[in-house]
Amino acid sequence: MQGALEVSGLAFAYDGAAAVRDVSLTVKPGEIVALLGANGAGKSTTVRMIAGVLRPQKGDIRFDGEVLSGSPSHHVVRRGITLVPEGRLVFPQMTVMENLQLGAHIKERGRIGALVDKAFTLFPRLAERRGQLAGSMSGGEQQMLAIARGLMAEPRLVILDEPSLGLMPKVTQEMFQLIEAVNRSGISVLLVEQNLHQSLRIAHRGYVLEKGAVVLAGTGEELLANAYVQRAFLGR
Repeated sequence: MQGALEVSGLAFAYDGAAAVRDVSLTVKPGEIVALLGANGAGKSTTVRMIAGVLRPQKGDIRFDGEVLSGSPSHHVVRRGITLVPEGRLVFPQMTVMENLQLGAHIKERGRIGALVDKAFTLFPRLAERRGQLAGSMSGGEQQMLAIARGLMAEPRLVILDEPSLGLMPKVTQEMFQLIEAVNRSGISVLLVEQNLHQSLRIAHRGYVLEKGAVVLAGTGEELLANAYVQRAFLGR
């Protein structure tokens, strides 16, 4: 399927300790797909393999029909997949504008102005702070900047790793609204989150990981209504 991510049988171990044992998932064009689970379930390891940060020890990754398994991260970005990593990782001593420009390092210089304008349209608060040092902004603003910087490469699929981590509830709600806006702009989203309720509310589909393997899959509504999800993750 054109523009689809297809992942099959991924496995990875750190020094012999299995972090991911068997993960298969798909993200179709235009979807928000949630990848959910507790700490240590294998979520971040999975998306790092998809993004080319880690090389899978087993399994297959394809995007738009092309095999990406083992491809370096810069090749994955050029193919249309961007990872916004956990922890924001903005450059604190650089301005908002400079951070955005770095995100467009694979683009032609003449395209950067239009990409910045597009980012400021989607994230108007960043436009107000374009000359501000990233490290002086709030956690929510830094997360907006991290996502906007990832979008500067014009991905067809953006992977968001724990975008609500450490944010206050009101800011978290705003962050999920922004993720929906990114998706409405035509970008597919693979969303890694511990906030199951908010994630499944906006996701078309989701996968639940446990001990490095997929244990449940379904639509957002199906997973929210699932007794195991309610008991294990929502405290019901």
